[in-house]
Amino acid sequence: MGTLYGALHAGLETLIRLIEAFGARGTRWEWRKRAWRQALELRIATWQNLERGVRAPMRVCPGCRLLVPRDVAVCPACGVSLRGVPGGGLGRLFGLLAPEGAAVSRLLVTVNVLLSVIIYLIWGSEGAGGGLLRLFSPSGDVLRLFGAKWMPDIMQGQVWRLVTANYLHGGLVHLAVNCYTLMNLGPLIEESFGARKFFVIYTVTGIAAFVTSSLVSPGALSIGASGALCGLIGFAIIFGRYRGGTMGRAISNQLIQWLVYMVFMTLVIRGIDTAAHIGGLVAGGLLALVVQPGRPRSHAEDLALNLLTAGVILITVGSFVAMVLAYGPAVAAARP
Repeated sequence: MGTLYGALHAGLETLIRLIEAFGARGTRWEWRKRAWRQALELRIATWQNLERGVRAPMRVCPGCRLLVPRDVAVCPACGVSLRGVPGGGLGRLFGLLAPEGAAVSRLLVTVNVLLSVIIYLIWGSEGAGGGLLRLFSPSGDVLRLFGAKWMPDIMQGQVWRLVTANYLHGGLVHLAVNCYTLMNLGPLIEESFGARKFFVIYTVTGIAAFVTSSLVSPGALSIGASGALCGLIGFAIIFGRYRGGTMGRAISNQLIQWLVYMVFMTLVIRGIDTAAHIGGLVAGGLLALVVQPGRPRSHAEDLALNLLTAGVILITVGSFVAMVLAYGPAVAAARP
């Protein structure tokens, strides 16, 4: 690798001399040469760190900070699971090359956006002339086809709507606000508790939100990620205030301001499902009392979390499969 780094340095210097041969001079040129050299040094330093990480034979136990061989699954000193702890080899290489952090948050935003695009491409919008809030807004009948919360259908066995409704949105503004909130709030919890716990919290609070909505407002069609987002807010507020220390309390206070804004929006904007917001908020607060931060501390806890996460993923994927299977017959029944 040293030969490659030397060749890159030589190549840059050759390029600089070539440009200077064509008359490049002055203070601005000197600044640009310095910036290029610094950028190359930074890039080479990053590659060198990657190389050292791939070659590293050891990794650090998150429980006792002991250096253990990278192929050991459980720390021999304290028994903490080493699953997900960076080590060497190809796994380290792929981990460093992959995008950093908040993978589930980005995935959720992507699914929300893609589903809205699919609905718009197939059915268009009925929001013309309805103002900014109705821009690219599908009709209620279309949202019902794609799995909105609708109590009469849920009572007929379509309980999967309690999941799919979390991924539907009523227009561009609704989608943008929820995605913006998710990308600001999601990484805060995902990076502190891990991707698996974050996805479980998000899904469970979203389901709780629409269960509450179904009980309180059985005759109302309801959609949106805001119930699950309220769940994340409730989770962060309660955990930060009672279990998060000084920093956690500061974050909790900041999120209480978000909660105040949401209450204000509920009073100003018509059609917001207040019951779903309350259901998600309460569910998130209750989960904050029992969920532990960080990685599991034992193999048994890690296995239990894997099983729970797999179950939640299966429920989510199964709900979308059920929606797809019900879509065709529902469209056929709606045609005159």
